[in-house]
Amino acid sequence: MTSHNQEQPVVFSATAPSNIALVKYWGKRNIQLQWPANDSISMTLSSSNTTTTACRTENNFDRFTMANKTITSLTNPDDKVFRHLNFIRSQLNLAGHLDLTTQNNFPTGCGIASSASGFAALTLAATAALVGNPSWDALEMAGVTRQTLAHWARQGSGSAGRSVFGGFVQWTAGDHPEAQTITEELAPDHWNLSDVIVVLSDAQKHVSSSEAHLAAWASPLFKPRLAGLPDRLATVKKALNERDLATLGREIEVDALEMHAVAMTGSPAVHYLTPDTLNFISWVRTERRAGHLPAWFTIDAGPNVHLICRAEDAKIVATHVEKNWPQSRLIQDQIGRGPQITIVGPDKNREPLRFSIPELLENNNHA
Repeated sequence: MTSHNQEQPVVFSATAPSNIALVKYWGKRNIQLQWPANDSISMTLSSSNTTTTACRTENNFDRFTMANKTITSLTNPDDKVFRHLNFIRSQLNLAGHLDLTTQNNFPTGCGIASSASGFAALTLAATAALVGNPSWDALEMAGVTRQTLAHWARQGSGSAGRSVFGGFVQWTAGDHPEAQTITEELAPDHWNLSDVIVVLSDAQKHVSSSEAHLAAWASPLFKPRLAGLPDRLATVKKALNERDLATLGREIEVDALEMHAVAMTGSPAVHYLTPDTLNFISWVRTERRAGHLPAWFTIDAGPNVHLICRAEDAKIVATHVEKNWPQSRLIQDQIGRGPQITIVGPDKNREPLRFSIPELLENNNHA
C-alpha cells in the first residue's frame, strides 16, 4: 500500500444519511450475526446525516472523537466503535490504527436512527482509510462491493446497512444468517417523498434499541406481528411502486403502532412513546380527516414522529405543525441518494491511491 506522509496523513470523509423504516424490523434471531426476525423496508433520507473522518495513525491504538469527547482503544477496548473497527480490519485482512472524528447534524439517540447513519459513516470512512481509496469503483474492483459494505455496517447497527444505499431499501432476512440481502428496491427519483421529522424530545432514550430487541420475544403480540408482516411488506412495496400514498400511509401507521405495542408488552416492557407522542399522533389523524394535513406518521424506537408526505405538500405540513405545536422542533428532510466518500484536507485534489487487499474477500463471511 502507498505510504502516507506522517505529518499530513490522508484524511477520508464519509457522510452517511439516516433512514426511516416504513416496515420495521423488531427482534433478532441471532444477536451476534445481526440476523433480524423479519424483513424491513426503509426510505433513505437526504439531509439528516453523520459525517465521519478517518486517517491512519502511527499510534498503536485507535482514537475516536464525538461531541468533543475522545476515547481510545487503550482505555475503552470494549467500546462498540472499536469492536467494529476490529471487525472491519479482520474482513479486509489489513492492519493499521485510525484516528476518527464523527458528527451528527441531528439529535442523537432519540429515535431518528443516528446509529444507522453513524455506523454506516464509520464503516465507509474506516474502510476507505484502511485501503487508501475513497472510490466506489476501486473498492468494488478489490471485492468490497456496496452490498459487502452494507453487511459490514449492519454488524455495528442493523439498520446501518440500509443507509449504505439510497432510495427505498429492503433488508431481507433470508432463511439463514448468510442469506441476508440489502438492496435498493427503488431509486430515489422513483417517488419524491418528504419526511417532516417532529422532534418532541431530544433526550436520549432510556433503553437502547439493542436491549429492546431482546425483550420483544417475550411479547404475546410478537408472533402475530411476524405472521402478518409478509403481507404488509408486499402491500407497502406495491404502494411504493404505484405511488399510492394513502395505502402506504395506512400501512406504516399500523406497523409503527404494532412495533411499539410489542415493545410495551415485552419483558421487560419498553416504553418509548410519551404523552406528547400520543397526543401528537391523535392530532395528526384528526387533522388529516379534516383535510388539513396530507401526511401519515411513523415512529422509530423513540418519542419523535416522522410525517411522510409528498414533496409538494411538505411546506403545508411543516407550517401546520409549527402553528399548532410550537413547542416542537422540525427537521425537514426528503428521500436521498445515499452516502458519499471523499478525501479531505491537503490531499483533497490528489489522484486516488493505488492499493491491494491481500487474500481478497472470497473466503470471508460477509454476513
